[in-house]
Amino acid sequence: MLSAMKGTTVRREQLDADTRARMLALMQCCYVGVSAERFQEDLDAKQYVFLLHARRTGELVGFSTVRLAEEGGVEVLYSGDTVIHPDWWGHKTLQVVFGRLLLARKLRRPWRPLYWLLLSGGYKTYLLAVNYFPRTHPRRDWAPPAGRSEFLHGLATRWFGAQYDAGRGTLRFDGAHYRVRDGVSPIDRDAAGHPHIAYFAERNPGHGDGEELVCLVEIRGWDLLRALGRSVWGQLRRGARRERDASRIRVGT
Repeated sequence: MLSAMKGTTVRREQLDADTRARMLALMQCCYVGVSAERFQEDLDAKQYVFLLHARRTGELVGFSTVRLAEEGGVEVLYSGDTVIHPDWWGHKTLQVVFGRLLLARKLRRPWRPLYWLLLSGGYKTYLLAVNYFPRTHPRRDWAPPAGRSEFLHGLATRWFGAQYDAGRGTLRFDGAHYRVRDGVSPIDRDAAGHPHIAYFAERNPGHGDGEELVCLVEIRGWDLLRALGRSVWGQLRRGARRERDASRIRVGT
């Protein structure tokens, strides 16, 4: 059963001007302080883009940018700008297309360590990591092996320089930078009761001002296959509910 959202992976240089403009508009819908110059700079530093479209209308409803790099004998996948329009929250399509790329990289060289470098300015992004990959650092219920924190701090320092605060494990970009719009993804009373969300807020108290929690996610084959299975199953269940609801409407009319 097809999801109402479809996802594709494209090379960044394949994007046309219209798609870039639609991506910028989505960012400005959900974030405050997004400039065209800053957006284009981030995009041009990436190799791949996940595009999410409404299957029925073809409207662009979300995207995520990706950079791949070699660092000290391991491969690092870095997530850049990521946004999904709030009307489409709950769909698992981004997880599926992201998982496909991870699986392709893992199968290419199975024994080489693969890590996902994630900047979390909001708790929903952080939950994408901790809900699917148990070896996410930092997280409240897992202690990283020796050397993992040092690797993360060294990587973040090389890539982001003085913008990275190793003591806090957070990143604050120089100059104007965007943040999630008020009301788009608030940590309200219900959200604050979730252990992982509460931990995120504790580790990144400046998230409301655009500060990012720097996370390193270890991608193991088993965890990846399980994450893909959960995402595909979530798509199927959502599609089945949509069909069931549509049948009830037809019967009622």
